[in-house]
Amino acid sequence: MTDALTRAHFTGRSVVHVDPGIRDFPINLARVPWLVGALDGSEIHVVKDGCSYVFEVTHPWLEGPMTRVLWQDADTGQLTYMANETFFLLPEHQGQGLGARSCAVEVTEVARLGIQFLGCWAAGRPGSADVGYYVWPALGFDAELGEAEIALLPAHLQHCSTLNALFLEADGAAYWRVHGSPRYVSFRLEQGSTSWDILNAYLQENGIEL
Repeated sequence: MTDALTRAHFTGRSVVHVDPGIRDFPINLARVPWLVGALDGSEIHVVKDGCSYVFEVTHPWLEGPMTRVLWQDADTGQLTYMANETFFLLPEHQGQGLGARSCAVEVTEVARLGIQFLGCWAAGRPGSADVGYYVWPALGFDAELGEAEIALLPAHLQHCSTLNALFLEADGAAYWRVHGSPRYVSFRLEQGSTSWDILNAYLQENGIEL
């Protein structure tokens, strides 16, 4: 059963404005709020830029527009790549699980639509205001660890070659919170992936049900 906070803020009740110059928009308009993980009450503007669709989401609880970019193969029509460009909640709306729900709603819809790749820049580092370096991996986004990073891991974690592998260890997330760094991360969308394992465990631990 969907949890109360999700029922209150993630039901697809947003307004979608598609640029009138766009023909054959490949997404059902009713599903756009789910695709971008929009809070209810958002205004979503869609424009086309070459082979990509740019979604700009505004909401009173966001520090600035939330931007998503979706690429479509010009020859096959396949939706290939979704990039999360920006997403910042105002401080007074952080720490409530809204960001995690937004991510989970988006990932679920991206997978349902058969989009092949979902990625973002996980910004920040320990001590900085931006905690994307930790939050995105905690939600299942993955990247390879460099050899130098692996060498610095505690001995019992040195078998981990990816962020997913690290976050699947009992103390891996705690290590990365203190020692992590920014990088590009992606969500492994195939069913049964370690990305899904981590996201589903996070949702369960935090009482989040979509």
